[in-house]
Amino acid sequence: MSTEKTKPPMPTTAGETLRELYRNASPIILTMLAVGLVGYRIWLGNWRMADLIAPLAILLIWPFFEWVIHVKLLHMKPPRLFGRTLDLNVGRSHRNHHVAPNDLSDITINLEVFPTVVPVIFLLGYTLMPTVELATGALAMFFVMALHYEWCHFMAHVRWTPPLSYYRRRQRMHRLHHFRNENLWWGVSTGIGDLVLGTAPDAADAPRSPTVYNVNGMATAESTQPG
Repeated sequence: MSTEKTKPPMPTTAGETLRELYRNASPIILTMLAVGLVGYRIWLGNWRMADLIAPLAILLIWPFFEWVIHVKLLHMKPPRLFGRTLDLNVGRSHRNHHVAPNDLSDITINLEVFPTVVPVIFLLGYTLMPTVELATGALAMFFVMALHYEWCHFMAHVRWTPPLSYYRRRQRMHRLHHFRNENLWWGVSTGIGDLVLGTAPDAADAPRSPTVYNVNGMATAESTQPG
């Protein structure tokens, strides 16, 4: 008897989308971080108008942070250093995601990111900010935005269409990135970075990329690897 697990059906409702999203560890971790930090900031109290500065700064920076990570890390062609190719797992995973955009099994943030990146973010926050209140507020906004990114990305790959025009647009833009041109429409949870940097043209004006499923021309080689 085969022990292979049957893939769950593609979500077609909001409830199914949420349930399928939270089958993954990344959104659970991000939810814990976001809720925990928001709760901690509320518990700290000592509210001042200056407390708005850091969260607003994170909110303004996020579209460009998201854009740069997508362009420069996830789509980066693996460089060669000292005769060896430096190919990070997040890059390989993202290229595989482009090969099969409708496969929901590996589209959330890689777990290896959390034990390395999260401590650095906490260290920077609590070292650079002058008070614990300001640092906690900034970190809370950062992880709320990261959770929102995870939701938008997952939602863009299911058959359910959200009722809000903002999310319908995010869904459409991300699908254009996957099915028309992988070098455009880099924003996932927001399109501001694309708007400012000129990478979200009208779809009719954008050329159809011959490598939309084959980022950096590496998909064929990867698909033949065992496992």
